[in-house]
Amino acid sequence: MEPSSSFGRFFYFSYFAVGSYLAKSLLDQVGSLPLHLLYSTVEVQSHDDAYNYLLFWLTKQRFNENKNRLIASTSLSSGLDYFSEDSDDGEFDDMLDAEASTDTEWKASLSNTRQLLWSPSEGIHYFKYGGRCLALTRQIEERGQMLYTRTDKLRISCLGWDASILKQLLLEARVEYSQKEKGKTVIYRGAKRAYDNDFYWARSTARPARPLSTVILDHEEKTAFIRDVQQYLHPSTMRWYSDRGIPYRRGYLFYGPPGTGKSSLAFAAAGFLGLNVYILDLNATQLTEDALAQLFQALPRRCLVLLEDIDTNEVTSRRSDESKKKRKGNNKISLSALLNTIDGVAAQEGRVLVMTTNHQENLDPALIRPGRVDYQIEFKLANRNLMMQMFQNLFRDVLPSIDSHLEDSVTDALLLTATAEKVPLLPAADHAPIRPESPEVDMEQLAATFADKIPELTFSPAEIQGYLLCHKSSPLDAITHVESWGEKTLEEKKKKDAERELQENEKAKKDKKGKKAKKGKKETASKDETDEEKDSSSSAESESDEESSNEENKQSNGTY
Repeated sequence: MEPSSSFGRFFYFSYFAVGSYLAKSLLDQVGSLPLHLLYSTVEVQSHDDAYNYLLFWLTKQRFNENKNRLIASTSLSSGLDYFSEDSDDGEFDDMLDAEASTDTEWKASLSNTRQLLWSPSEGIHYFKYGGRCLALTRQIEERGQMLYTRTDKLRISCLGWDASILKQLLLEARVEYSQKEKGKTVIYRGAKRAYDNDFYWARSTARPARPLSTVILDHEEKTAFIRDVQQYLHPSTMRWYSDRGIPYRRGYLFYGPPGTGKSSLAFAAAGFLGLNVYILDLNATQLTEDALAQLFQALPRRCLVLLEDIDTNEVTSRRSDESKKKRKGNNKISLSALLNTIDGVAAQEGRVLVMTTNHQENLDPALIRPGRVDYQIEFKLANRNLMMQMFQNLFRDVLPSIDSHLEDSVTDALLLTATAEKVPLLPAADHAPIRPESPEVDMEQLAATFADKIPELTFSPAEIQGYLLCHKSSPLDAITHVESWGEKTLEEKKKKDAERELQENEKAKKDKKGKKAKKGKKETASKDETDEEKDSSSSAESESDEESSNEENKQSNGTY
């Protein structure tokens, strides 16, 4: 029995060795086959907006419920654009449920923190979508020698050559992301990337769209402006421009004193028309002509480009001999480059360009000529009608009472209580605020009384709004103290104007003295030069006289 058993073991190990060799050879052959031809892949880079679409979709689909390798974050930023302002402003609270908790009495400090977002970590994750099994691969690359950067890559794969399921997933992610920003105006700013020094449009923030009714402006003028932009953005307008050989561009200029609502109208119009706002600072030190052209070429077809305070840039000022001398040459953008970017042969079409300025008279005529600026709106200081509108707009609703937390509701407990104890109240006002819906209150009459106590075309809407906000709980207090506020504000303005005028006079005197000193130095230098020339000429004459006398003496002595 023993010889046969040992013989059997020998054959057993021999079969095992041969089988292992054959299995290894087969695996080596399979490993060398192009397996990537057996599946389809869609790759998304972190510097593209599609990355935010897909990552938001994964977050909203509760990818963390059956996964144990996750990344916890408070925003969708991949870390690539760490130097730009990434502000979501709690935009996920409406789309995603809050973290599960059995404690109904949350601390008030929790409302000041941002919600945690769970996303897949680095590696391969498997999930099902549309009845298909998909593989998600996330690759993260960090660089931190001189400047920390972090690049991210998402890759989704499925078996087979048909990638329609992957395209459908990305389309759904795009729709979900657009629903998140519905009713909001997304603001982008020109920024410079750290890893390649290229300029790009960095997402700054997304704010709720401002209603047009909150922009206090003449109704007819505001309506005419909105209709003009609507007609320009109509799909048939582009063909109309093209058939007539007209560049499909539209420029607007808002000019007037500070605080009159120029930027407010631009943001409200963008929210009403569903346009994103792209803000560019022409005074940026690192902005060059090539970067300016690159930014405008990267604009989407439908957007609103906002150039605020265009008069503060020395390039856009009127061209004169004095202005040319004052320019220091620090600005890397020339006027011709700016004009070509706005209205050149290769200029971007389809966008709405809005420029704001406090001093229209200081702008170069070439910048605001028809074709570059097609529509101008003048913003003036507050008149009687505008002040009445502002008063009625502010006091049209009842301000929430400060003791609203006394109601037995979980929401009030979440927002106003840190513990079960009540927050102490402020002292009660002398009289209760007037409710606009009360039958004995005529809000229009109160608005007229308020407007009659302020001189017209003296204060900006921003100044009046700031005053009304100080008395937002009582329209009677706003009417009672408005006259004293107006007198005090005018005195402060006169004082500031006098100080500014004094500074300008002192500066002018210093410049005048400096010019005189320079002129005196030049005259002294020229006088010294003439004296030197006279001395040199006299010395030359004396030398020639000496030579001539020497020659005469030599001739008389018979030298020659």
